[in-house]
Amino acid sequence: MQLTVVEPDADLMAELKTNIAQLLPDVTTTYCQETAQSWKVGDQPFDAVLMFHCLYHVPKLERPALFKKLFDKIVAKGGFVFILTCPCDLENPCQFGKLESSLLREDWIQVPCDGLEVCERMTSVGFKLCHQITFKCEVNMEEPFDDWKKVFMFWTGGRLSYEQVHKMVLEIVGSSKFLEHETWFGIFRKP
Repeated sequence: MQLTVVEPDADLMAELKTNIAQLLPDVTTTYCQETAQSWKVGDQPFDAVLMFHCLYHVPKLERPALFKKLFDKIVAKGGFVFILTCPCDLENPCQFGKLESSLLREDWIQVPCDGLEVCERMTSVGFKLCHQITFKCEVNMEEPFDDWKKVFMFWTGGRLSYEQVHKMVLEIVGSSKFLEHETWFGIFRKP
């Protein structure tokens, strides 16, 4: 099996390399530290492409070209694209959205992305929608939630300490035991 990882962030790339080496030691992996938009695709198309929580960082005006690139150059005939995204309402954000926007690194662009837009764009370039589902996720915010605090710390890009993140989470979440957010998952196939 061969795996290609495309990730522009150096810290995330380093973490991915460590995790893949530990979890998939027998997989041949190519690492490309760049955006999906700028990535120079090789000659070999892919049977499957995973795009999990990445479209927020692709400006809306660049998404049609990215989806066309997926269809024309990246996905093999009969191949699949799996997309996972959390739709967000910037004018009326849920608790998770408020937490995200207050913690995100200053250099991270976050552009709203919803399933309807993704479906329209993907099918307009030729993909067939196989399946889509929207579901609610809950993040357990009861102590200890150290793993989530570490994720939130990563989002700050090192601006906030563990204690500062903890305080901010408590300010936004309050006494809630769970932080809910909506997630959309879509599967597309190239005919």
